[in-house]
Amino acid sequence: MARTVDAPASGRRRVNRGTEDTRDRLIEAALVEFAATGFDGASTRAIASRAGAHQPQINYHFESKDELWRLCLERLLGELDDAIAEHVAGIDPADEPLMFAAIVRGLVVFASRRPELNRIMMHEGTAPSDRLNWLVANHLRWRQRDLHRRWTALTQQDLAAPLPSEVLYHVVIGSASLLYANAPEARLLDIDPDSPATVTAHADGLIAMLLPNH
Repeated sequence: MARTVDAPASGRRRVNRGTEDTRDRLIEAALVEFAATGFDGASTRAIASRAGAHQPQINYHFESKDELWRLCLERLLGELDDAIAEHVAGIDPADEPLMFAAIVRGLVVFASRRPELNRIMMHEGTAPSDRLNWLVANHLRWRQRDLHRRWTALTQQDLAAPLPSEVLYHVVIGSASLLYANAPEARLLDIDPDSPATVTAHADGLIAMLLPNH
């Protein structure tokens, strides 16, 4: 489901590739900073430094730090949707077990590539905020409802694990992403989260746990 990205501020025309590249670098730097320290801990000075830019360039490209944060989440969630779309391509939508398995595999593959999303969510999900309200209303609730609908169908076919639908969303998201969000810990435990074999085995195992009768 495509979402509309906020338009540039009035009068702030980006007329060449150089300014677009700077804006892109700032978003990439910001999502790393937000993932590492949360919204409040991430400074625009640190974001600009990571991007190889100057702090005033953030004010040129973005209305506010809040807009920059939202654009980071739009980018990450758009990439998540692309990863899932890639994995479900060619599957009959009526084949609920294969569709669910492909969605889970897409989640795991995305989480291995972009651990920043789960790290940001670990900051944002712990306390009420306008940012969290926006995120749930625009991006998370429909994903939760879609998983719930699919899980209900699988349960009715006696294909799903005995897992209450109320906790399904967090079980799936947490199981798919924690290994990569906690990559430094995993490496100390002699697990290679960057290995394609690890990612494949992780996805296969998670699908087998969730769909033991498939």
